[in-house]
Amino acid sequence: MMIPAHALAGIACIHLGLMASHGHHVHPLKGSREQKGWLWVGILLAFLSHAVVDALAIFTYHDGSPSGSIFSQFVFWFWLAGAVAVIYWAIYNDRRYGYGILTALSYDIWDHWILRSISCATDGFPDGCMSVYAYEHLHLHQLEWFILDTVFDGVERHYGDESYFIVELCCVMLLCASIGWLRKHAPLPMGDEEE
Repeated sequence: MMIPAHALAGIACIHLGLMASHGHHVHPLKGSREQKGWLWVGILLAFLSHAVVDALAIFTYHDGSPSGSIFSQFVFWFWLAGAVAVIYWAIYNDRRYGYGILTALSYDIWDHWILRSISCATDGFPDGCMSVYAYEHLHLHQLEWFILDTVFDGVERHYGDESYFIVELCCVMLLCASIGWLRKHAPLPMGDEEE
């Protein structure tokens, strides 16, 4: 249940797209109308961030469930509330953050909701639909699996280890601090939100 981490990574990637396109020193009023490629770079980075965040999740608890143990339920509802807070804050502050968030969450939306729903619809939505992994050749998570099978091959997974919830908290705090730094040092251009 790392929706906040994906959302925060998507927000950070919008800023990183600006930095990649304009260099490290960005003036918030300069050239945004003439050069909007930065937003597309940010969206691409947000898309790729999902696979990276999911691959790094092997070092986290990553096992929140609304029907698991008391601890698992706490983690689930904690991250769900965190996700709502992050997404609300992001959209309130800059609509363009929404593009990064939606793109960063696109893997889960496509693989876990759309493909599973299509698969379960043909079977009349049986019990346990969310455990179905249908149409795996169409899954966006294949990039994550590639990273796990290459970069992290043989590395111990810590899913379900309650003490690794601390790692999740630290990751989210680090992402929040990074966004604070990026908002100060690479603010998004003003005046083109509506275009």
